[in-house]
Amino acid sequence: MKHLIVILLVIGILSCKDREPRIVAIETDNLSSEQLDSILTEFKFKYESPIIFDSTNQVLIPISTELLDKRTKFSSDGYYSNNYPRYWNVLFYNRQTGKTQLLTENKIRISQIHTNSYEKRDGGVEEYKILYEITDIDFNKDKKLNNKDPQYLFSSSIDGNNLKRVSPINESLQDFRVVSGTKQILIRTLRDTNKDSLFNREDESIWYNAELRNENWKIEEMIDSIERRMIGRLYLDQWLKKK
Repeated sequence: MKHLIVILLVIGILSCKDREPRIVAIETDNLSSEQLDSILTEFKFKYESPIIFDSTNQVLIPISTELLDKRTKFSSDGYYSNNYPRYWNVLFYNRQTGKTQLLTENKIRISQIHTNSYEKRDGGVEEYKILYEITDIDFNKDKKLNNKDPQYLFSSSIDGNNLKRVSPINESLQDFRVVSGTKQILIRTLRDTNKDSLFNREDESIWYNAELRNENWKIEEMIDSIERRMIGRLYLDQWLKKK
């Protein structure tokens, strides 16, 4: 069977000139360099509004999947398509040196980008960190990276280096809170406890405390399994049992 891989998203030019171009996917492994160049001449990336970090030379520019046409298919999570991300990468630019770099060369879905700062203990200087809500693992093995796969919390420095996973793998990020003046983040995830490859109200909610130590995230459960079981039994006894 011929091996098919998705090379990139392109604009399918319709035969009718009055109609808008549409998003299509090319699935082939035999495109020549000339064919790729031809496709890219019709492709337009959407560079979003820059984020400028005060008192630094660093600029962050999210890159979306917007093409020449307006996307009209909305997904349940509020973005344009279940199979296309809000952002698929981020470009970092240094205003002083003119240097640019991408956040990663791996395939990822970025749904949110958060700029936060942490107070250094030496001199009280603020050190910026960027937080991302990213999907990068095909958890349900359907050969798609879409909104059915779990999101994770990631961090990087303001120049796009040191991209690191913060939240635990194979648990879907639900919420997080940066603890002001510290290098700690409180994180809530859903754990696929019933092993159905879905993340919903049937699964267990887990709270974590993540702390940045020596440029690595150390994470631990705030409420361990024994305490969660005890709390569950207390609820059952107080509210579910007939008296």
